[in-house]
Amino acid sequence: MPLDAICLQAVVEELRPQLLGLRIDKVQQPVRDQVILLLRGRRLLLNAGANAPRIQLTEIVRDNPAEPPMFCMLLRKHLTGAKIAGLTQPPLERLVRLELDVTDDFGRPGRRTLVLEAMGRRSNLILLDGEGRIIDSLRRVDADMSAQRQVLPGLFYEPPASTGRLPFLEETEEGFAARFAAAAAEKTLDAFLLEQYFGLSPLMSRELAFRAAGDTDTRVFQLGGPGPLWRALEEFSGRVRENRFTPVCLFRDGKPLDFACVPVGQYGGAAESVAYPSFSALLDAFYAARERQERARQ
Repeated sequence: MPLDAICLQAVVEELRPQLLGLRIDKVQQPVRDQVILLLRGRRLLLNAGANAPRIQLTEIVRDNPAEPPMFCMLLRKHLTGAKIAGLTQPPLERLVRLELDVTDDFGRPGRRTLVLEAMGRRSNLILLDGEGRIIDSLRRVDADMSAQRQVLPGLFYEPPASTGRLPFLEETEEGFAARFAAAAAEKTLDAFLLEQYFGLSPLMSRELAFRAAGDTDTRVFQLGGPGPLWRALEEFSGRVRENRFTPVCLFRDGKPLDFACVPVGQYGGAAESVAYPSFSALLDAFYAARERQERARQ
């Protein structure tokens, strides 16, 4: 699964204390969609691939091309020697900003920002100057590709537009009850959550439906009222606000099925749940196993 906004929050909260104050010694780009920042022996992976966008510390050593790509050369020019000053994520967005203190050729201090947009096929990695202008990006987006939002050198960076749905962390019990009463009776509980709220992934919506009703196929009319689903949502919201996360990977027949930032019960005995010591270790294991499966299929 692509990294959802809540799992991304869990990763950012884990990484921040480990990264702040570290200097970038080297910049590598082993493949088109991956950039690795070497930080005093640590490898920070920023992946902007459509199928695996993420940020994490990685123990996996990747081969680098003999000739570094142009974007890698650009990052080396601007970021080698930079110090990590901040790591932030807008609430419930699949977007991370890496704030970097730099020094120019004349010894003057400055700021660069590396933005990872972990948004499936629209994922991107964008370098900004101290004024928020785009220096360059992994994928340039011109007016022919998107009339609403261009990502081109020289333009001021604008984050992706909001979906217009209510962020689930802002919901109240009264508001939830009103939305539930107005929902189509035949709609499944997970579909109701996905339709109404911003920030919930399909996996988490199914899990909340399971916690409320005991299965993932329950319809709105079958629940008998909003109470059980609201309590499940409220408990999950509390976890998110307090950053109470657990790195969990789900396996089926020994193969990675999914991962989450909270325990998942919806699969019952059909999947094995394995907890990891960190989200970076979880992501290394999950994507390494998935890459092995893909190579085997090919």
